[in-house]
Amino acid sequence: MFTKEMVHTALQTWCDNVVKVGKVHSEGGDAQAFSLQVLSESYDYDNGHVLFKPTLTFGQQTFRPTKEGALSYFVGGNSEFPNDNGFKLKPWVKVWYSKEDFILHGDLAIVQCNVHFIGEDDSHIFVNKSFVFKQCEDNKVRIILHQSSLPYQP
Repeated sequence: MFTKEMVHTALQTWCDNVVKVGKVHSEGGDAQAFSLQVLSESYDYDNGHVLFKPTLTFGQQTFRPTKEGALSYFVGGNSEFPNDNGFKLKPWVKVWYSKEDFILHGDLAIVQCNVHFIGEDDSHIFVNKSFVFKQCEDNKVRIILHQSSLPYQP
């Protein structure tokens, strides 16, 4: 059964991983290999189907149902996804969530929240997020739905 603590751990892990990808990149490490590890540990691409709608995607490449598409959004460099610049490479130096709300349903947690990003250049953005986290058969918590959008501004 999913718990409130598991929700907070999953959200904090997601935020921490955004910072870690940028740090690996800025220190000259292999951000692609690290991102693949994050995708395997935190998203259910290896075991099932993931619904992923990144913030800055559009047209035919709006949704990223494959690990390859998600990796391209994270780190760029894939000619199949020419508009991807590697969102997680900025680097982001601080990432946190706020205003979370969730529904627990057996082995699932359905979550909405705002995520704030502070860049190394002191830029600040926040996005609206929806996640569905699943407690998988190996007892690891993985994302099966990740939707992200910029807040509406009339």
